[in-house]
Amino acid sequence: MTDTSGGRKLMYIAFFSFVIIGLPNGALNVAWIYMQATYGLALDSLGVLLGAITIGRLLLSVYSGRLIAQTSLGNYLIAGSGIMLAGLLGFMLAPSWPLLVVAGLAFGLGSAVLNTGMNTFAAAHFSPSRMNWLHAWYGVGSALGPLLVTFTVIDLGQPWQLSYAVLSALELVLVVLLGVTLREWYLAPKAADGIRPDIQRVKASDTLKMSAAWFGIILFFLHGGIQVGTGQLSNSLLTEARGIDPRVVGTWISIYWACLTAGRITTGVIVDRIDNAVFIRACMLGTIIGSLLLWWGPNDILSFAGLALMGFTLGPILPTLLADTTGRVGLNHAPNTIGFQIASSGVGLALLPGVAAVIAENFGLETIGPFLLVLAVLSFGFHELLVSRERQNALAVQV
Repeated sequence: MTDTSGGRKLMYIAFFSFVIIGLPNGALNVAWIYMQATYGLALDSLGVLLGAITIGRLLLSVYSGRLIAQTSLGNYLIAGSGIMLAGLLGFMLAPSWPLLVVAGLAFGLGSAVLNTGMNTFAAAHFSPSRMNWLHAWYGVGSALGPLLVTFTVIDLGQPWQLSYAVLSALELVLVVLLGVTLREWYLAPKAADGIRPDIQRVKASDTLKMSAAWFGIILFFLHGGIQVGTGQLSNSLLTEARGIDPRVVGTWISIYWACLTAGRITTGVIVDRIDNAVFIRACMLGTIIGSLLLWWGPNDILSFAGLALMGFTLGPILPTLLADTTGRVGLNHAPNTIGFQIASSGVGLALLPGVAAVIAENFGLETIGPFLLVLAVLSFGFHELLVSRERQNALAVQV
């Protein structure tokens, strides 16, 4: 995107939208214990709420390309923001547990629309550095969400619903910003003659005939699994299997997520000066080394260093792959492909940690380390296949 005032304005709105997407996800981590008390729920009821949110995300992520083509990107974004606002208001006002689950479904639907829409816009207009900054703002929102709930309940002595009132107010600001700039959100940049070309409507089945789309889907599936699996499973590995103080482990897992965001911020400074394929390769090799250290774990320091290295190198991979999507599949196929990739990442983060947990339950917690290593190696292998395929296609075009 060019550095015009209009371009910067949309960039800032995109950054703000990712803070808004991250805030409720982080807030739920703390708010859930208070929700349990409000509705008289058991701990495992969280799975029902998260399941509703995940279903909402997957449904509209898959159909994002078709909906963007039918409604225009601006209408798609403001609709998603409005649905997300309804979900947040539902969290604040729901008088019963079933209605809270419905609110979770609405929140999942709205956040999926906002997420896929902004990522599609960013893939068409942002450089890899700005794409990483965009996703770094999600990390900022995820970090601020728990602090908001804690401040509301502990420091102010107010009910947890007040924190969702604040989130709803911020979401309303985003709705207004999107409404004011509604006609400025386009995928295709203007041509030299000042005319903006139309985006052709492409069937999802046609996009799925492209090998580049499938490589992206597989990479996002693996990346989602290893990113969330590392954060979720390391606690059991380090505390139960290796006997490390849970308070220390909790601190290091927080550092893992902080390193994920730090990796994206750092990448935003350097990635435009490096070939994207080389950069992603280096990040994936770093993830492999980190998972090896976590598995080997000759002492606590090296285990923690491996965990931090994994966070720092995993963080930039997804945004950089998203930034490359339009170049790989073309502008017309990009909305479908990005929707498929985000949906695939959602499936991976939901499925692969569960598979690892089942394996650990049957064969011991120390299997978590090699499981994460296998995911890291598979990601590296599929990325190398993708790069090799693109290189061959480029040579064929030259010939």
